[in-house]
Amino acid sequence: MEEYKYYAFVSYRSCDEKYAKWLQDKIESYRLPTTIQKMNQTLPKKKLRPCFRYHTDIQPNELKTELRNKLEQSKYLLVICTPRSAQSPWVGNEIDTFVELGRRDRIIPVIVEGRPYSGDPATECYNPSLIKHFPHSDNIAEDREILGVNIHEEGRGSAYMKRERAVIQIVSRMLDVNYDQLWNRQRRRIITRVVVSILFSVLFVCAMAMMWFFNQPFTSQVHLYESSVHNANLSDSLYDAVVTLSLGNETKTYTLKSIDEIGDFRNLPARMKGKTVRLTVTAPDWLPTDTMLVLTEDIQLPIARDASVYGHVTLSVLQNGKLLPNTDLQLAGHPVKSDENGHLTYDIPLEEQALEYPLVNPQTGKATLVFPPFGPNDAVEL
Repeated sequence: MEEYKYYAFVSYRSCDEKYAKWLQDKIESYRLPTTIQKMNQTLPKKKLRPCFRYHTDIQPNELKTELRNKLEQSKYLLVICTPRSAQSPWVGNEIDTFVELGRRDRIIPVIVEGRPYSGDPATECYNPSLIKHFPHSDNIAEDREILGVNIHEEGRGSAYMKRERAVIQIVSRMLDVNYDQLWNRQRRRIITRVVVSILFSVLFVCAMAMMWFFNQPFTSQVHLYESSVHNANLSDSLYDAVVTLSLGNETKTYTLKSIDEIGDFRNLPARMKGKTVRLTVTAPDWLPTDTMLVLTEDIQLPIARDASVYGHVTLSVLQNGKLLPNTDLQLAGHPVKSDENGHLTYDIPLEEQALEYPLVNPQTGKATLVFPPFGPNDAVEL
C-alpha cells in the first residue's frame, strides 16, 4: 500500500484563502466514527491530518519544486473552485501535475462560488485545466465531467448543515466509505452537540439569574453643583465633562454637557452600595475634582470653576507695531501697567470675568477688546 505524508493538498487562489483554511480545518478536525473503523481495519485510526495548504502567494511560473514534492506526497487534491480560482494558472499547474502523477481519480473539486461548465467567465468556477482533464459533452458516451462537492447545495436546510454535508461528502470520497453511513452519524453528533449546548445555555442562564437575584444591581445618580461664585457672564456648559467612578479594579465613566445634567451610573453591584469609592470629574474651564465618598443612589458633588481660564490675562501690548513698555493702562476698568518689555499680566476676579475685556490707553484714548483665554504669545495693538 502506497504511503502518503498528506491526506490532501488544498489548491486555491490566495483571494479564496478563507475557504481553503475552513476546508483544511474541517477535514483535519473530522473524527471517523469508531463503529466504522471497526468495520474496516484499513481506515485511519486518527483524524485525517495533516492536509497541506501553502500560506503565501507564488507567481504563476514553472511549478515550484517544493510544491511538486508536496503534491507527490498528497493522496488527494482538493480544489477550491470559484470564478477567481478558475482564472489562476497556478491552480491549473497543480491540477495538471496531479494528473501527471496518475491521480486523476483523486481530484475533488469543492465548489464555493459560481457554476461548473457554465462557459461564462463571470460564473465559471472550474479551472481550464480541470475542464481539460474532465471535459463536458452533450454526448453521454463522451461526457467525462467531474462532479464537484458544492458547499451551497440546493434544497432545504440551513447553510451550516449544507456545509457539514459537503464535508462528509469529501471525507466519504477520500476514505471510500458510504456517504449515508458517515452522514447519519455526523448528524447525530451535531444534534448531540446542539442538545448539550442548549443544556449548558439553560444552566448558564439559570446560574446568571440566581446571581442577578442575589446581587441585583442599582443605579447611582451624580448631581453636580457649582461651589464657586456664580458668574452669569460665563456659560454653565461643561464641554463634555468626564465623570469617572472607580470601583476597585473596575471603572465606569459618564459624559456630561451641562452642570444641570444628571450622570447615571447603572448596573452597579449591590455589594458596592455604602462602600467608599473614588469619584473624579474633569472638564475644561473647571478645576479637576478627585474625592473619596460613600456610594449611594444619590450623590451631590460640588465643582468649582478654574478662575485662571478667563481671568488670567497675559499678553504683549503694541503701539504702531512696537512694544509699549512701562505704560499705565486700564483693563476691564482696572488700572494696570505694562512692564519694561511691554508685557501685561493681570488676574481678574472670578465674579467680574467675562468673554471679552476692554483695554484702554488713557494717554491716547485708544481702546480695543481682548478675548480670553490667553496664550503666552498673544499680542494686541493699541
